[in-house]
Amino acid sequence: MNVIVNKIIPTLLSSFATLVLLLSGGLAHASNGLQVISTGPISLGLGGAGVAKPQSSNALYINPAGMVGLDYQADLSFTTAFPSNLMGSSLAPAGNPTAITAAGVDDAAFIPAGSMVFKAFGSDRLSLGVGAIPSAGFQVEFPVSRFNNAITGNNYDRSGRYGNIKILPGFSFKINDKIKVGGAVDINYAFFHSDSATLQLGFPETGGDSRFDSALGIGGRIGVIYTPIDMLSIGLMYVTRSYMQQFTRYADLLPTGLDLPQQVHVGVAVTPMEGALILADFRYLDWSSGFIGTSLGQGGLQWRDQYTLAAGFQYNFLPKLNFPLTLRLGYNYGNSPITPSNTFRNLLIPTVIEHHLTTGLSLDLTEHIGFDLAYIHEFQNTVTDDGSGNPTGAGSFVGTSVNAFSVGIRGHWGHKAKPN
Repeated sequence: MNVIVNKIIPTLLSSFATLVLLLSGGLAHASNGLQVISTGPISLGLGGAGVAKPQSSNALYINPAGMVGLDYQADLSFTTAFPSNLMGSSLAPAGNPTAITAAGVDDAAFIPAGSMVFKAFGSDRLSLGVGAIPSAGFQVEFPVSRFNNAITGNNYDRSGRYGNIKILPGFSFKINDKIKVGGAVDINYAFFHSDSATLQLGFPETGGDSRFDSALGIGGRIGVIYTPIDMLSIGLMYVTRSYMQQFTRYADLLPTGLDLPQQVHVGVAVTPMEGALILADFRYLDWSSGFIGTSLGQGGLQWRDQYTLAAGFQYNFLPKLNFPLTLRLGYNYGNSPITPSNTFRNLLIPTVIEHHLTTGLSLDLTEHIGFDLAYIHEFQNTVTDDGSGNPTGAGSFVGTSVNAFSVGIRGHWGHKAKPN
């Protein structure tokens, strides 16, 4: 068993992190702005909630303070997303008369993730972990241009793709029976390519010319979980801004690094009766800082800050029926960072979804192996430019909806999985 925990699993996870970097060329449609609502089918089935009680090694991302209660655990998951994008700029003075209602021609996105947690030095108070988590992104491809086809010939200004994968080494420490703390370093790997028009005279295509470009970045997260009584936990996590290198091939389009915002997550977890769990998280995402929040007049995207609510309920049938099945239901809301004042600028970044409904289940196949599944429906939302930020973009619109499935395999050693 020690060989499995100490050698085989870390080797497999290292290889999996490399696989994530290779396969996530299809990373797309994060749900709260650029960012995914969560990671792994357990949290996704709960609407992304879990900061007060993460239930898998994905705690590295959700709240690293929760790792210390997991003993030895490894999770591999695969999420497939089916986006449906649309845009229209025919009514905008700077728009494309042929772009009346253009439907996206995007492929499905295939998104792998993996993480593991293990006890350090055999201690029950200190856990370490590492994971490779796709955390943000979008993809879009339209058959016609956003700008007037007399300028573009419908040959460019139609597509873009961005993804961010976090490699997260972290720790969790149990101070006492009521307080756990944890932290992780966010080592960011991002990629980008686009054929977008630039804001230079004549709106020429970016010099990046749809070529793949990548950048590295650094950030971090710290968290705490306080459990005043057995039935109640309160979680808090702060995520620093992730400072990113510039995509050098796209300096004419993105003059600075595409930093990801600082965030504050607060959550509660309540166990009203044996087997039942209620979760609720509130999050603040500081999109208005950095290039993403820079005004249109200065060449930025002018995103507003985002306030999100994630709530979920799960019921584990093991205590009452002696059957290792857990069912979940969740909801997530986040106001769109793209508004009627900046829609035309963001037509090729269709991150406007606000409402999400999720469901999922877990089944323990053996004492040490579990299967997790989630379905996520991201309801269509459309935003129309009112011309207040850019009069030449008035009347243009962008919209999107997504259906996604996430499946995972969970392995746990050193203990028998305990129902909530």
